[in-house]
Amino acid sequence: MMYDLARVERQHLANKKGPVFSLIRKLCACGKASTAKHLAQHGKCAACALAAVRDAILPGDFAKLQHMLGAVKQYPKSKWGWRNYFAAGSGQQHEAMQRLAAAGLATAGRACGDITYFYATRLGCKAAGLDGAGIKRAMED
Repeated sequence: MMYDLARVERQHLANKKGPVFSLIRKLCACGKASTAKHLAQHGKCAACALAAVRDAILPGDFAKLQHMLGAVKQYPKSKWGWRNYFAAGSGQQHEAMQRLAAAGLATAGRACGDITYFYATRLGCKAAGLDGAGIKRAMED
């Protein structure tokens, strides 16, 4: 078998080709550092995106999201995420849950009569202030 230098050189140059986006840290408009890839994809850092989602919903809706996840002051922060459901009847509760679902913070589940169960998404868990372990607890079956 004959050693082909040209072939080896072509493979070597192909391996050196870098990705389109880099992981170089760049600044968001708010002044926080984020990766160039994330800024190119979303136009803002994760903190700005989360703040925009929080601003899109009403304060009462946010309290319902926290209640849905057990992320309230009466429980220690280490226990947050122990539940992930909200039984919304008709009226204001159902409208609030629909707004959370439209914002991507919750999803509608099964309906039993006039009650619909809603469940928080991963984005909803982050918005409510859960840490990694709390999100894992909340996302379990």
